[in-house]
Amino acid sequence: MSDIRKINADISQKSLISLILFLFFNVSLIKKCEALKIKIKVLDFINNINILVYNRFTEEICRTLSKVYDVCVNLWACTHDATFASEKYELTHFTRKLKRFNMMTSIQIESSIIKLKLDVWVLKMQLNTKLQWNAHLWQIKTNHVTRMLTLSHLEVFIWKAIFTKMRQVYSAVVRSEIAFEASVWHQRDKKNELLSKERKLETLQNQTLHHVAEAFKRISIETLKTEIYTSSLHVHLNILQNKIMLHNCVNDQT
Repeated sequence: MSDIRKINADISQKSLISLILFLFFNVSLIKKCEALKIKIKVLDFINNINILVYNRFTEEICRTLSKVYDVCVNLWACTHDATFASEKYELTHFTRKLKRFNMMTSIQIESSIIKLKLDVWVLKMQLNTKLQWNAHLWQIKTNHVTRMLTLSHLEVFIWKAIFTKMRQVYSAVVRSEIAFEASVWHQRDKKNELLSKERKLETLQNQTLHHVAEAFKRISIETLKTEIYTSSLHVHLNILQNKIMLHNCVNDQT
């Protein structure tokens, strides 16, 4: 390994390397938060930070978040010449029993009052208060419309309906987004009793298969899957779960 050298150079925020460097830049922020002797969990990806607080009372949760924020500002932001975008702050309480807690509890950060939101982003997942995945499925469905328009654009103006390229884009982009984090709630043993969430995702996949194959709607889905060499969504989710289980087993052994 070479010696450490100081390089005076500016890196654009749009540069890909800046995303990697920011992980090293804010690692001390995560350590300071986790060093607090309170029940919190910090989720961090580049500049997207989520703080989870566990408590039986929403009022105590907000007080804890205020303490964590003071640590972030006084012990990290001031010493690193950084500022937080207060307009991006979001607050929600996760529970299945809304009537048991004061769900209207808010938190005041400096001069701003952060009120409860029913849906929030957590590391590219849209979560609602009851953790029922409805908001996440709605977001996938909304993004699916854009993906379909993109496929149409590529088909008409760029690749001139080259089937292999369309199938490659579908497998790499469209199906990956449809199945994003679906392995969390997917039940591999209930193939004949698909969950309502999986049925909705299956419908999105079927629409895309008809588009990729340029087939009529009367063509059966099973025929399309055979012609396009694409497995059903249930099988695809089983494969994803197998990869996750294998990855966890390897980590436990090491």
